[in-house]
Amino acid sequence: MGSTYTKAQKEATQRYVNSTDQIRVRTDKGNLDFIKAHAETMGETMGEFVNRAISEAIYRDRGEILIETTHSDEYDISGRLLLSGDNHYEMDYIIDGVRKIKKLDDQKDVPSGFVSDYAWMSLENEYENELLGGD
Repeated sequence: MGSTYTKAQKEATQRYVNSTDQIRVRTDKGNLDFIKAHAETMGETMGEFVNRAISEAIYRDRGEILIETTHSDEYDISGRLLLSGDNHYEMDYIIDGVRKIKKLDDQKDVPSGFVSDYAWMSLENEYENELLGGD
């Protein structure tokens, strides 16, 4: 039994395509199965794994450490709390298609038991600043 591709499905697909950027990557023959197997082992799609690998490599190259990934249900946005080479926390997030990395507090000024809440609150604060035209 065949399925029909509805107008609503086509529109949803188009919205998704328009909300993303595309990168085409070539790899040596035989490498694709190796990458796919690793992504599957990690419980990720190929796209999720490649995006994570790219972000982690950029953070490492910049001397940053990924501390935590956080999400705001209220604003439906996600961000990553990083620790920079100079021991400041940073929030990496995307708003309206623009990626921002905002320098936050010094690590010593944030109690270690508060880091998860700090990440979530910092993400929401940065988003609210964007909404209200703050810096």
